[in-house]
Amino acid sequence: MTQRDRPMFSTVDAAGRRRPLKAEAIELQWPDGRRLTLALPPKAWADLELMAEAPEGTPVIQMQSASCNLLNLRVVAMHDTVDPDAPVVPAHLDMQIDNCVPKAEDDKTLRPRKRDIRAWAQSALGQDAVVGVRLVGETEGRELNRDYRGKDYATNVLTFVYDETDGVLSGDLVICLPVVIREAQAQGKTVADHFAHLVVHGMLHLQGLDHEDEEEAALMEGLEVDILARLGIANPYEAS
Repeated sequence: MTQRDRPMFSTVDAAGRRRPLKAEAIELQWPDGRRLTLALPPKAWADLELMAEAPEGTPVIQMQSASCNLLNLRVVAMHDTVDPDAPVVPAHLDMQIDNCVPKAEDDKTLRPRKRDIRAWAQSALGQDAVVGVRLVGETEGRELNRDYRGKDYATNVLTFVYDETDGVLSGDLVICLPVVIREAQAQGKTVADHFAHLVVHGMLHLQGLDHEDEEEAALMEGLEVDILARLGIANPYEAS
């Protein structure tokens, strides 16, 4: 096989000028030790190979399609992971669900069944947990959001983490049903799909994930999308 039969690497400067490189692979390294290696295929139409490495944890490549010819990549290190070959033991979920939505705001035709809420929560659970779910109306949702977050409006979901004893999480999810219904209708989603997303979102918060910065947000959103896909629910962050 001649060199012309293979793809080639080139550097591209700010002016768009290209300079060929004699290399079999290119490695991108971050200051914290994460690495992403792109290896050339052995022939023109073979697959490119991307490999991520991290000094600690399990390296994960997150991908998001930006357009038909643009793919965004991110390398993250997942910690507290388990042996992928080990038998999977589902985490135990002890969940109490209380419907405290006032009758005037409660829509039984749209409110998800308790067994569905439990199934959505279980899908996002990585460790044993005792979780309470409280469905509320706008008045109580606004009061809780104001008292605990300093924001004077009803939000879709609030997460309260209490403690972790012997590896068992303890916390509550408060979900404002009329807000969820209104948001789902405005976003062109079914109430069930939007509700499931918020349950998954809240369960990930319970387990320590957050979205305070871009990297944390990308990791959390990626996990949400993967979990929801396994439930047969479309990516909630893509415009419908």
